[in-house]
Amino acid sequence: MRPTIIDEESGHELWTASECADYSGTARGTFTSYATRGRAPKPVAKLHGLTLWDSTVVKAWVAERTGTPN
Repeated sequence: MRPTIIDEESGHELWTASECADYSGTARGTFTSYATRGRAPKPVAKLHGLTLWDSTVVKAWVAERTGTPN
């Protein structure tokens, strides 16, 4: 099973730090460190202790960093 969190207002999938790290090819700690220092997208929500990022924003950030879509 792979549950998915969808933002009701935007319809965008929301990702955990681990999902963002997997997509960006970084370690989880590296991704969260980048986000804390403003080098990665800011989280958009917290839900039951999970910090969440908008997947479309993370995908755009990765494409901008690498010059190609992941």
